[in-house]
Amino acid sequence: MERHPPNKPSATAVPVYNFSETHYIDAALMTGAYKAALFFLTGAVNNAPFRGYAAGEVLFLGASGSKRGRQDDWEIRFRFAASPNVTGLVVGSITGINKRGWEYLWGRYADAEDTAAKALVKRPVAAYVEQVYPYGDFSGLGIGT
Repeated sequence: MERHPPNKPSATAVPVYNFSETHYIDAALMTGAYKAALFFLTGAVNNAPFRGYAAGEVLFLGASGSKRGRQDDWEIRFRFAASPNVTGLVVGSITGINKRGWEYLWGRYADAEDTAAKALVKRPVAAYVEQVYPYGDFSGLGIGT
């Protein structure tokens, strides 16, 4: 973690839930178009409910695998991370903030006087929620939703 100048807000690492699934995909389905779908969905967030999670909560981290020996299918491992959507967040005096799981919340701060402590402090004056990852249709993974 980087050191920040005194009295400056800093970032922190937040652990997230990760899960994976292994599926056996028929070789006839392992086409260039299917591989392209996996490629383009990597780094995308679910745009509809997926595996019991609401839209915006699951990030597709990618897939890896190989053809199984003499079998006529591929063993593919799909990796995901999940982060909950939250509503009604409060940052200082700013209320009613809604953030989907993989969106980024950041704030703008201004100097304010804390008369009780007789010190200059930072107070939030604005909160922003930004989309980080594109949304994608996870039905394109071909493993159900």
